[in-house]
Amino acid sequence: MAWLKGMVENGYVRINRPVKFMKSVKFSAIDPWSTVWYVDGTDGSDSNTGRGPAVAKATIQAAVTAAGRGDVIYIRPQAYTVGTGFDRYTEDVTTTLTQSDLSIIGVTNTINPEFGVRWKHATTQCLNNIAPALHIENIGFFAEGATYGLLMTNDGATNLKRGSDGTTIYNCVIKGKGVYVLSGGTGFTVMNTRFSCAYDGTVAALSFSCSANPGRHLKVFNCEWTDGNGVVPSGPCISIPAPCTEVLIRDCNFPQKPTGNVYISAAGSSNEGSIQHCFFGCADLDTDADILPGGMTVVACYDVGGLAATT
Repeated sequence: MAWLKGMVENGYVRINRPVKFMKSVKFSAIDPWSTVWYVDGTDGSDSNTGRGPAVAKATIQAAVTAAGRGDVIYIRPQAYTVGTGFDRYTEDVTTTLTQSDLSIIGVTNTINPEFGVRWKHATTQCLNNIAPALHIENIGFFAEGATYGLLMTNDGATNLKRGSDGTTIYNCVIKGKGVYVLSGGTGFTVMNTRFSCAYDGTVAALSFSCSANPGRHLKVFNCEWTDGNGVVPSGPCISIPAPCTEVLIRDCNFPQKPTGNVYISAAGSSNEGSIQHCFFGCADLDTDADILPGGMTVVACYDVGGLAATT
């Protein structure tokens, strides 16, 4: 048996040579598990189908609006200028509840915020997500002056907003306002992401609020909080109001002590989990003052003097 092979363009396989069929052939439609959409802010147009690089959408919102459950959106960096980096997508994007398992991915690594896909808020926040299991990867978010950087809203048993359930953020840079989870949810994960303060020191925090609904399985791995051009963070880098259980904060870097001296605020004995193998840029880590762990344990963490006290 032989297979016909060729490039996929706009959902079709292109065959560049003549094909001779000696027997009857049955053709079936391509039925992928997900549809791939493309965004190109330089050469795209929102009147395009968005189904291939040559017919890409111009805005992220246009691709998100067209996408459905389980789809993948690839975003191309815009034009690059020496000294200023790539141009930005400037828009506030909102998902819907039916767009679960959606992936929004920049096509280049962006841990250096000067390079890759740069996404700036227009008025309120870069992204307002209410869909569960969203995946975000390789994007630099600029949210100085925004109300939120990324807003993940959950309404618990009402099931109309599930933006934090199963949502993942990988390999991103978030500058200015940070990630805000309202309220609670299960399985929210942030990995290999840099949180950078605004120029005035407004902290790019990860705020996981559980005031209305409980939270579970919050995971924060290999993340870093940096200053805003020399101005130290204005408040806690991670804030977890109770109740939140099964929290794991691991291998993170907190190089500068925030104003108010608290790196992580997880007030409330009903918080459960652990803070492991993290570095804190202070002379003597005090787990009663520099970290407010609530009911969480602090294990094998370090300050500038080496291995610090644990709880």
